[in-house]
Amino acid sequence: MTHTTFQITTNVWAILTYEDAWNSYINNYVIAKDNRFVLIDTNLRKHRSYVQQALQEIGAVNDAIECVYCTHRHPDHIGNVEIFPSRNNWIHLDDFFELDDFSQTLFGHTFTGSKGKVPHLFFHQLPSHTAGSVAFFDPESKVCFTGDHLSFYGEPLGAGIGYEAERRSAFLKVVKKWKQKHPDKVKGFAEGVRLLSLWPSEYLATGHGTVLKGEIQEFLRQVLQVVTT
Repeated sequence: MTHTTFQITTNVWAILTYEDAWNSYINNYVIAKDNRFVLIDTNLRKHRSYVQQALQEIGAVNDAIECVYCTHRHPDHIGNVEIFPSRNNWIHLDDFFELDDFSQTLFGHTFTGSKGKVPHLFFHQLPSHTAGSVAFFDPESKVCFTGDHLSFYGEPLGAGIGYEAERRSAFLKVVKKWKQKHPDKVKGFAEGVRLLSLWPSEYLATGHGTVLKGEIQEFLRQVLQVVTT
């Protein structure tokens, strides 16, 4: 498996690295805003060279990067924040408190609350993965960045972006099995899916693997139905 970069829609790109040890893709994203750029997550540190190369090809380099938003505190999402000035880096306060002392110095901004707005994007807190996990929504591109609340960890990439019926069907089966084995853990997940469905998303940019395009509300409705019935 190889790393890949592709355009999701106008002004939005996905950077995916493949981690052999996990048999899974790790996703981060770039959004162009006029002549500036916003990054969602920063990938795993060991894949830094590819991430930097991809950013260079997109044109998101140096002072052109305005904000770096992390969906949560795990190493595969904050692994490269140190290559950006701390004043550009943002994380939810609930996850900031869980970082070690050095990692806290890498973030110049925190945000709080269960929902709200940061420069350019809206967010919902989805605390079932980590205390400060969030999803972001870009109202211009209609892309929802779900972090690991919804991801295709360890799954085939397929075309990278598309309707991907097989991925949707497989995910529903996984969620159903998860609910049967751990019914006590699905409440937070279900609430997060409900919050995601409030946005008029046309794309789901997941934390790992395939980016979904088309009929997003219907897919979220199906996921919610599985976990609540």
